[in-house]
Amino acid sequence: MKKFIQDIKMFIKSAKHIESLCRGLILLNILNAIFNSLSPFINIYMAARIVDMLLTGAPWQKTLMMAGITVGLDFFVVMMKSLLKYFISVRRPVFENNYDYSKNRKISEMDYDTVDTVETQKTLNKIFQYENMNRGGLQSFEYSLPTLIGHIFTIIFSVALTLELFISHYPQELTGMAKFVVTPYFALLILGFCAFSVWFTSRCNTKYTRFSSKEYQKFTFINQFTSSLFAAMLRRSGPMNVRIYDQKKLIQDSFNESLKGCETILHNCSKFRVQHSVIPCSIVETLMQIILYAFAGISALVGRFSVGSISQYISSILKFTGAVSSLVSTFETLRYNNEITKIYFDFIETPSHMVQGTLPVEKRDDREYEVEFRDVSFQYPNTDFWALRHVNFKFKIGERLAVVGMNGSGKTTMIKLMCRLYDPTEGQILLNGIDIRKYDYQEYHSIFSVVFQDFNLFAFTLAQNVAASTDYDEEKVRQSLMEANFGERLDQLEKGTETYLYRNFEKDGVEISGGEAQKIALARALYKNAPFIILDEPTAALDPIAEAEVYSNFNSIVGDKTAIYISHRLSSCRFCDRIAVFDSGSVVQFGTHDELVADENGKYHELWHAQAQYYTEKTAQ
Repeated sequence: MKKFIQDIKMFIKSAKHIESLCRGLILLNILNAIFNSLSPFINIYMAARIVDMLLTGAPWQKTLMMAGITVGLDFFVVMMKSLLKYFISVRRPVFENNYDYSKNRKISEMDYDTVDTVETQKTLNKIFQYENMNRGGLQSFEYSLPTLIGHIFTIIFSVALTLELFISHYPQELTGMAKFVVTPYFALLILGFCAFSVWFTSRCNTKYTRFSSKEYQKFTFINQFTSSLFAAMLRRSGPMNVRIYDQKKLIQDSFNESLKGCETILHNCSKFRVQHSVIPCSIVETLMQIILYAFAGISALVGRFSVGSISQYISSILKFTGAVSSLVSTFETLRYNNEITKIYFDFIETPSHMVQGTLPVEKRDDREYEVEFRDVSFQYPNTDFWALRHVNFKFKIGERLAVVGMNGSGKTTMIKLMCRLYDPTEGQILLNGIDIRKYDYQEYHSIFSVVFQDFNLFAFTLAQNVAASTDYDEEKVRQSLMEANFGERLDQLEKGTETYLYRNFEKDGVEISGGEAQKIALARALYKNAPFIILDEPTAALDPIAEAEVYSNFNSIVGDKTAIYISHRLSSCRFCDRIAVFDSGSVVQFGTHDELVADENGKYHELWHAQAQYYTEKTAQ
């Protein structure tokens, strides 16, 4: 009973959430379910009346009028169903778009350290996989809700039209078979058999639903595999790799294995349904029909009710038994679907644990900011490894700080902490002497412009990518692109900053190289005009000439901003004021290039001469 109540609460919660995503959709579905259920009963009831009028010799005018009323009612119901179907078809895409947006919005609002966990990625993957599998989750509830409500109203209408069969007058003096059939006791026997039929078919349908639900869960892994394969193929490099490495057979064999798995699941479900649902339920339903026809037919012969009512009662009872068993089956399906829907609700209701802060970030005209790492240590969630350990250093606005070190030494982690994508496990990060956790979270983010290694560009216009908005200053966009050394390519674009990147949405969109993409990302950081600009391997995809231009123009590009420059190429760090050398999660050296390279026992000296030797050997060759 407790589980039943929980399921009902989840139904209500799902309906309320759908209503919040698309106002009116639930009401439209309820009305559509009512009219769909009502439609066959109009003909059942009116046809019985017309038959009785014909048999009793009623005036043809009245019979014709009754037929006209039937046609009119049918027309009204058909029109209402068509209108409701139209309005639902208009509103449903709104719900589906808002439903998708709710997940994307939650990802953008969720604490980054929560998003960037294996558990969250698995949860998202489950949601997407279940959605691909028969629209599981909230979409499945929205589609199934009218069916559930329709079955309920079918039961109500069928009971209303069948009640007279069991409570009308029973003749006292009967002979032959009628003496045993047309009695209140036989009516109770029929009701008992109806109850048994409902219980039996519902049990069979429930058993099949549970079996098929478990089987269909296996689709999750298969869908995950095929989706990953499709995603790889859709990447721009996908078709090239297929041809160069002759991967056609590998892909085909993989799809064939997935297809075999799907066929096995479908075969198992079909076999189980025939053996445990279709055959036994058909036998019980056939027996039910025989008993009903006998009871109704003999009752009509002895004068309990009119001949026309026979079809009314029998059709209504059959509708009743079918609706009850289908109601149980649909309810069981939705109960299973609740488990999927709960995953979605758990995701969008994930609380924020990062302190949001209330202090405004001081807007200084002189941009005199100072950042200090004070004994900062950090572990990524659910790990025992220290990504950073006892990091201490400070720098002021206007300085150029280079951050160098081997892969995995903690450079990018330090940037994520400074931007407050994560909070330190130990220690403090201070902005002008105040713990950054005390500042307003969104306002603190506004003082940083960052070009990460794995930045994203979208298939929007060039200007929208630079401004990260649909509203932008055209001249400022052009200036940012010029400063990022994208000017020559911009002049070649017929539509200028209104040119679409890629061809996802526009056939005349342009394909850009990795180096050009990196320049656009740099222009985006410059357009924001934040006091801090952070460049994580900003020239990794640039050719040597473009890289040299970025280095030579670096000071003019950055202006009076504080620049933090992460790079593996130590030669690019010479123009920076100071250099922080990371090794195994700690800052092992901090100073100018000349100071660090002079320390023969230091890590920087080791890295510098290793790279210098490499370039010397290359030059000699």
